[in-house]
Amino acid sequence: MDKRYQVFISSTFVDLVDERREVMQALLEMDCLPAGMELFPAGNTDQWTLIKGVIDQSDYYLVILGGRYGSLSEEGISYTEMEYDYAVERGIPVMGFVPADPDAIPVGKTDKDDAAAKKLDEFRQKVQFKITKDWKNAEDLGSKVTRGLIHLIKNNPRPGWVRGDRAMTPEKRAEIAELEAKIAKLEKKEMETSTATTAQIDDAFAHGAEQVELLLTHKGYSFVSGRVEEQGGLTYTWDEIIEILGPFMIDEAPEPSLRSTFNNHMLNDIQNDPNNWTNDLTNESAEISDKSWGSIIVQLRALRLITTGTKKRTVSDKAVYWKLTQAGDDYLVALRAVPSTAKPGYVFADEGVPSELASAAKVAFDQAN
Repeated sequence: MDKRYQVFISSTFVDLVDERREVMQALLEMDCLPAGMELFPAGNTDQWTLIKGVIDQSDYYLVILGGRYGSLSEEGISYTEMEYDYAVERGIPVMGFVPADPDAIPVGKTDKDDAAAKKLDEFRQKVQFKITKDWKNAEDLGSKVTRGLIHLIKNNPRPGWVRGDRAMTPEKRAEIAELEAKIAKLEKKEMETSTATTAQIDDAFAHGAEQVELLLTHKGYSFVSGRVEEQGGLTYTWDEIIEILGPFMIDEAPEPSLRSTFNNHMLNDIQNDPNNWTNDLTNESAEISDKSWGSIIVQLRALRLITTGTKKRTVSDKAVYWKLTQAGDDYLVALRAVPSTAKPGYVFADEGVPSELASAAKVAFDQAN
């Protein structure tokens, strides 16, 4: 099926007019749909909402850096950097294009303010943590975008756009009907299995206070030594892992979101342990290894604490969803629910006792306490 991909182009505008023109031409020649918000006024909340919506609808995101940081938001961050951060946050494949020789950029196209120049340099360092290509001039940039986007599309498949009259062929309808039948069959089997096996955890597997070491990669930027990337591990009990992830799986949660939650927790633990990790980093992140994350999922499934989600979703939603089983929900409540500290009392039953005596007994009890 013939697809066209929407590509969001992010950059400052006045200093990169020629470069943007070349990039748009390159995208059009690839039958892509260029999208960019440079014509909208900066600082308008409604426009920022619109920009985010266009980024959400885009398949790929390109950021072009030149010699200027760009106009600032109320938070003191340029709108170009805000767009970049939002695209990364939304999981849209990104590619950056940075000047091959920043010192050769004409003075009229560079920031005259030292603070802005410093922010631009920090933004450039952030962008270079992901895929980037150097460019020398507008023509060179156009060709680099073409080659770079081909690579991005090949390694990061996206839904793309198709003509409405071609989106639903007879073959596609038959395929969808077959998939729906398989899903219904699997859902039925899952429900039967869940009812039979998730009433209680399987304590034959490691759980509770037993510990597991999880491997991770810690990244960041140091103004002293530049980019930092270090491997290491953190140790958690299985109860700690359930306490971290469990509340997000009371309802069904996508695996990328759960993994991001755990990454953030690990980063917080790293920041609270300065003796074993490089500290004072900017653009800092922690990412659990695929093997360790897989171990968590397998172990929680073996313990019968989690199972895959069963809610119906759009065909384009490829994420795996996880939810707590009844056993997992009960286990989480026992771990995290706060017990009452109220003073024990007595319940006065009136069966076989005159109401006057019961009332008098209750008054005497209240006065004594």
